[in-house]
Amino acid sequence: MSGRVGVRRSFLRPSLALSLALGACGDSTGSDDESDDEAGESDTGQTPLPELPPDLCLTPLAVDEPLCNAGLAASPWATSHRGSYAQASSASPAPAPGASLSVDRAEVTGIPVIMTVSAAYEGGERAIWAGVQGLETAIVKLDGESFEVVDLYAPAEREDNPPVVPLGVTGAYTLIDAAGHFVVSRANFVSFYADAEAGVADSGIALAGRVFLPESWLCSPEDVIAGVGLRYDGALVLVTEQGQVILTRGGPEGFDEAATQVFAINGDSCGASPDPDALEIVSNNIAIDERGGIFVVSSEAMYRFDEVGGALGQTWRATYEAEGNTSPVRLGPGSGSTPSLMGTRADEDRFVVLTDGQELMHLVLMWADEVPADWEPIGPDKDPRIACEVPIRFGVPSATASVSEQSVLVRGHAAVVVNNLVDEPTIVEGIAAVQNLVTALESGQADKAPKGIERVDWDPATRTCSTVWANPDVSVPNGIPTMSAATGLIYGVGKRDGAWGIEGVDFATGESRLWGASDTECAGDLSAFGPLAGVPALVEAVEADPQFCENSLYAATTVGIDGAIYTGTLGGLTRYSPDATLTLEASAQAGAGVDQAIDLLARVADSPAEAEGGALPQLELIQRALRQLLEVQALAALDEAGDASVAAAIEQLAIALAEDTALADRDAAIAEALALLQR
Repeated sequence: MSGRVGVRRSFLRPSLALSLALGACGDSTGSDDESDDEAGESDTGQTPLPELPPDLCLTPLAVDEPLCNAGLAASPWATSHRGSYAQASSASPAPAPGASLSVDRAEVTGIPVIMTVSAAYEGGERAIWAGVQGLETAIVKLDGESFEVVDLYAPAEREDNPPVVPLGVTGAYTLIDAAGHFVVSRANFVSFYADAEAGVADSGIALAGRVFLPESWLCSPEDVIAGVGLRYDGALVLVTEQGQVILTRGGPEGFDEAATQVFAINGDSCGASPDPDALEIVSNNIAIDERGGIFVVSSEAMYRFDEVGGALGQTWRATYEAEGNTSPVRLGPGSGSTPSLMGTRADEDRFVVLTDGQELMHLVLMWADEVPADWEPIGPDKDPRIACEVPIRFGVPSATASVSEQSVLVRGHAAVVVNNLVDEPTIVEGIAAVQNLVTALESGQADKAPKGIERVDWDPATRTCSTVWANPDVSVPNGIPTMSAATGLIYGVGKRDGAWGIEGVDFATGESRLWGASDTECAGDLSAFGPLAGVPALVEAVEADPQFCENSLYAATTVGIDGAIYTGTLGGLTRYSPDATLTLEASAQAGAGVDQAIDLLARVADSPAEAEGGALPQLELIQRALRQLLEVQALAALDEAGDASVAAAIEQLAIALAEDTALADRDAAIAEALALLQR
């Protein structure tokens, strides 16, 4: 916060505040909860504060936080990879280094790949929702406090004519929208689930509506939905396995087909019986930014799409090194990662981050917006959009192969990847999903387990990437890692001495700082595998791991409620609750909130006057800046001069938002607010 409003010295504490886990409830950054602020006079008493829209979201007060998406639920983790940037990082309280972890487990049949957290109910409760993948798909809802199953909705059991869902990634990615719907896109349809009794946390699950996509929206009759997201204006974005990018609006009652736009990555190659070798395939989720950009990675290239002038179009396409890696842990060809966005401020370098498909995997950064005019390609025949390619060896200089099937963890200009390369995996002929299952199960065996985690940073000064550290010993064999900026720890599901558990790795140094083992005893019953229970390789993999039911099996690690870490597993969901958490101190939150307001106001001049193409309009940017400053003011963590500057800036924003303020006066008020905050 250097050069800006000051911190009240009496509030300064160590950079992280230690608190008992039970005393660090919820997201103490105030991150995504709806505000109780009401319109009234500003602290100066001169200009009444405007009434802010009830759906205006609050970005967590923390450094390097992407702008919140008001289309999603007001939640600390409302969608796959946490937010629209798909960074999988958080500023929420989380287990402290060295904390003891207690374990709770909820049993379900299948694999809950992604766990999402609801908005707070009227009494402050939250629910946990997850889609269950497997031979028979389902939806599960848990009580956020007790971690007990509230309801399990299996279409095959509750519906007379349930839709057929093929094996694969379809349906793995989910979200909770601002209306409280748990949105699951599977096969050729989108299902909207909700509380059976509206607003009641412990009520069962109801199917609010299911919308089937018209055949014309798909590349072929066999095409299925791969990814789902919400633009910042609430528009629904779908991407199919065969490269159809769909932008639509609607909900449980149906989609507005007349206003829907579809872009076909594979163009004329689509049809009734397309040649599989001629198609680019999508096997990951998507990322979306506040400017309306939609980022999709296919088996051959990285794409950005934008809606301009009412038409969805391809803004850019850049190829990457997609071929070479044939590891059976792979869920699809090309990149194994959902694209993650890097760079959250308007004045920062902004990238889309992915892993490529080479035998020795590289981390790739591509310029998300316009390529700088003075930028030179990093090598011959390289697309100029590529900012860097870094070979990932996970701390083993002689390594010639590496792979990760997990999204890249991003915080600031840092990226973290985990190793998923299983040593001498058993090859299973036939269905690819069975091969993936066997390989993931074998990744928990000591003699086959992949090891290694690596951090790579972008340096804005030199405009280069380099490895900061690599830990060759930690194993996060098949799950998506996460982190908390409050603790400075990366969390992932790993295995030590025959037990699955949570690894905590220092984000700054790569050292292991936390381990908590699960004591779950697995029944060894293979009936949940149905007809697959007779596959010899599957039986052998299960028998080799007495704790196989705690295998993360491609599931995401989540920073959840009360500082706990959640993960899906094979046949259930597991919660690791710490006896101590770390929380961002109030002074750090206040400084970040002021910087966020500065960033928002600096964007106004270059943003559209009205909502356009999913980009945040000028009015909303000003309202968001005011919302951040009101939250800063409520923290009371600034020194006297800082308090005065924030109060005066709030006064200027109240003037800027007044209905009778002329445009020139509005701009002057914004400029004055910026000057006050930058002192």
